[in-house]
Amino acid sequence: MSLPVRFLCLCLVALFLQAALASEPEPQKIDSYKIDLTAPGEVSDLLKSYLDVYKWRSQKGLSVDELQAAVDRTPQDATSLLNTEGYFKPDIQARMQPEGDSYHVFVTVDPGPEIEVRKVDLRLTGPVNDDATYRDALLARLARKPPLATGDIFTQSDWDLYKRTMLNGLLVRRYAGARISQSEALVSEDKLHVDLTLVIDSGPAYHYGPVKISGMQRYPEKIVRDQVHLTEGDEYRRYEILNLQTDLQEMPQIGTAVVDAQLDNTPPYNAPIDIAVQEAPLQKLGLAAGYSTNTRYRGQVDYRYNNIADRGWVWNTKAVYEGLEQSLTTDLSFPKQPDGYSHKIYFTGDHSVVQGLSTTSYKGGVSRTVSDRNIDRTLTLEYLVERRDSGDGNIDHPHSLTLNYQWIRRDLDNQRDPHKGTIWQVEGGGASGDILSTQTFVRLYSKGALYWPVGEEGIFLGRLEAGQTFARTAAEVPTDWLFRAGGAGSVRGYDYQSLGVKADDGTVNPGRVLATSSVEYQHPVYKAWRGAVFADYGDAADTWQTWQGHTGVGVGARWISPVGSIGADIAYGLTESQWRFHFAMGLAF
Repeated sequence: MSLPVRFLCLCLVALFLQAALASEPEPQKIDSYKIDLTAPGEVSDLLKSYLDVYKWRSQKGLSVDELQAAVDRTPQDATSLLNTEGYFKPDIQARMQPEGDSYHVFVTVDPGPEIEVRKVDLRLTGPVNDDATYRDALLARLARKPPLATGDIFTQSDWDLYKRTMLNGLLVRRYAGARISQSEALVSEDKLHVDLTLVIDSGPAYHYGPVKISGMQRYPEKIVRDQVHLTEGDEYRRYEILNLQTDLQEMPQIGTAVVDAQLDNTPPYNAPIDIAVQEAPLQKLGLAAGYSTNTRYRGQVDYRYNNIADRGWVWNTKAVYEGLEQSLTTDLSFPKQPDGYSHKIYFTGDHSVVQGLSTTSYKGGVSRTVSDRNIDRTLTLEYLVERRDSGDGNIDHPHSLTLNYQWIRRDLDNQRDPHKGTIWQVEGGGASGDILSTQTFVRLYSKGALYWPVGEEGIFLGRLEAGQTFARTAAEVPTDWLFRAGGAGSVRGYDYQSLGVKADDGTVNPGRVLATSSVEYQHPVYKAWRGAVFADYGDAADTWQTWQGHTGVGVGARWISPVGSIGADIAYGLTESQWRFHFAMGLAF
């Protein structure tokens, strides 16, 4: 066949194919469709979240054939989903029918009976069996309140949690290389019971190897090594690794820290510890500005140097200027000691004019702090001198050498935005009139806050605060050791520190007793914003006989920012029949 003839044939074939394709009708498109799901509430949300017929509703240009395929798959897909929730005998019907220019999908689900766990067989293999005492104690501990047990309703999520929990029981101590060697969920023929089998291979028992530190250039390696309390040859404990990493990341000289155990797969099965750190800058200058209705505008400058005398000592200086209060603080902090205690030497100068009372004080001292997970304990020895002028010609010059103990416990689900948990603070301290003090006194103070979830999204917040200074008279006791109330964080609806011992000229002096309380309910209104309603009650006075409770009620807004909650409140003080606005915000540079 000649070339022109071949070319002509190819052209005819192409024209024929084009005509054939053009004659095929375009697939019918669906812009939207309805779905009716008939299913019990406990499975309805699950199906709506994962079935294709629900996920595709917002998809434009879907063809009828594609929708029909999704409907045809629905019984199989729904069965797989229901299996994860313990339903192994479901009856599922799915169909679609035209409705005008669109379609209507009907899905009917009877999940059937839930499947029950008939038997749980947990077995440990490997070297863990060489120590029968440890193995039996481990099994007894794992058997306490397991996520899944005989007689429970089976769900895939509970089964996954059970496996993770049992494996973690070995991983946290000695057996850092433990793994699941067999996992089986065997459903009975009647699909009403399931038998579970989990076999965990412990692997060898590991012990700490040598510690290697990398990344230290700017600071002496000793400040990191002094925080390491892992003894080579001791048995591996994961919580000690995690605690060490947390301690290192809290050091001002460390930007990030990663502590990792390198598992050796050959005898004697040591676990060398690698500590990789990224150092923080040697110096830091911070600037901040803000405003609050308590103390008005605020400006702050702080400077920190992280390596005094090449020993990792931290020198920090901070100057704060607010509308009502000003302060200058400098301190020298020392690295945490092997026993967990850290120490600080400080000096502070303060001046304030609040509610007609002018105070100027200078104090210096030394503090000793230890933190144990969620509990902080601090012991402080401090010397303070003060000039207190009430504006009526009465000027006091109290001074004191005090010893104070503070205990704080935090049990919160989230430190930045708590929804559940408690915070407790207790303090006790005082001075002797025979030792560098104008008067003998003892001060006791406590404060507590409760966060409790209400329904799906609400939060209840309760707060209690009480204190008393036992002294002959308040005149010779420094203001820091007495009490005033009012304002944001205290009794809203009243000015900042306006509740106390009121003089004839209106000056509010501090008193020897304090008691305040607050209840608040918060509820989300839009994204990171919450609305709040609250009621506060309390007072500060010189004696309990003169203490009179003041009530403030109001509404507010809370913005949950990346650094914490920022609030604004409008409160009505019932005693003074007055409205007050409370607000606080700040910006760090």
